[in-house]
Amino acid sequence: MVGAGHLGRGVDADDRRWSLVTSGRVGLDALGRAATLSETCERVKPRLLDWLQCPWCGGSFSLEPFPGSDPADIDEGLLRCSCGRVFPIVRGIPRILADAFALHGDFVARHRDRLPASMPQPDSAEPHADAIRSTRESFGYQWTRFSEMVVDFRENFLQYISPVDERFFPGKLGLDLGCGFGRHIYNAARFGAEMVGVDISEAIESTRVNTQGMPNVHLVQADVYHLPFRPGVFDFAYSIGVLHHLPEPETAFQRVVSLVRPGGSVFIWVYSNSRRFLNFALESVRAVTTRSPTPVQQFLSFVGAAIDWSVFIAPYRLASRVPALGALARRVGPARLKVYAEYPFQVVYADWFDRLAAPIRFYYDERAMRGWLERAHLDRTTISPTGLFGWRAYGERS
Repeated sequence: MVGAGHLGRGVDADDRRWSLVTSGRVGLDALGRAATLSETCERVKPRLLDWLQCPWCGGSFSLEPFPGSDPADIDEGLLRCSCGRVFPIVRGIPRILADAFALHGDFVARHRDRLPASMPQPDSAEPHADAIRSTRESFGYQWTRFSEMVVDFRENFLQYISPVDERFFPGKLGLDLGCGFGRHIYNAARFGAEMVGVDISEAIESTRVNTQGMPNVHLVQADVYHLPFRPGVFDFAYSIGVLHHLPEPETAFQRVVSLVRPGGSVFIWVYSNSRRFLNFALESVRAVTTRSPTPVQQFLSFVGAAIDWSVFIAPYRLASRVPALGALARRVGPARLKVYAEYPFQVVYADWFDRLAAPIRFYYDERAMRGWLERAHLDRTTISPTGLFGWRAYGERS
């Protein structure tokens, strides 16, 4: 296993002025609260600005906090670049997107007199603009609809990032690309890393709630093809279950690698093409479901999850707990049943929505993953399967 003294330098915790959240159940303790998003508002910490740059020109941002914001913890304000671009800070999160003001009309209405007369607009010629927009909408809905941290997902995270383990994280600065509702960044922060989470969609609000009270978590709403960070600023970066949903996955992977310092680590997880018949069958169904209205997608996902749960998962859970059958069931049971048996129905439901609603899905084999790592010039690489459904890939930047 890869432990803490193996993968590069540590980060001076005193210089970064943060408290490690390495014990307890911070996120889970919050599950019982009936909190609204406004009640759980986290704020921008100024040190995040040291790592940001304009993704269009590479320039530094100047910060304009609005009245009422603590200079040490900024709730609302603007980030201005010398190239003329301006981005809002809304509910404590920098929104570094070309259409950020259009997405946050409530912010514009509250602060119209402080905003530029001409708002930035997205480039209509941007490659894959429609695919990116539909992906943002789909996952924004998914991870606000299925946003609850029903379990802590610790073992789930460790399975995805092997050969890295929890000893790797303390004292490092990391990036979670596509943080969704926050299950992985929550654990990386608990293990001791200072984390920056990025998501293009409204799901970033769910991460904000699920990481409330974690001073070593920072959030940014941004696009993977226009990441607003200085090159080489992170000690490590990971993207779990995200790149295969993008129109140009390897391009996105290369962008992530560029943000990691020399000697730093990159680890990802993507879908496998090993189950060719099942993948073909699923894609045949998705040809219809991805074009269906969201309520239809949600209904079909519930039906699929209910059948999966009642016919396969629940019987396996029961059999694995029966003394006379348990050992046999655990030995011969499919890997996916062993995984889902550990989680409540909501996790199965969310995954069925992902299967049926996500606009884009790519599948890969080991050779393709090897090519990604080689073209990114990564050293000390490892590639390993997670059953038949995915690939883990790890490497260190040369």
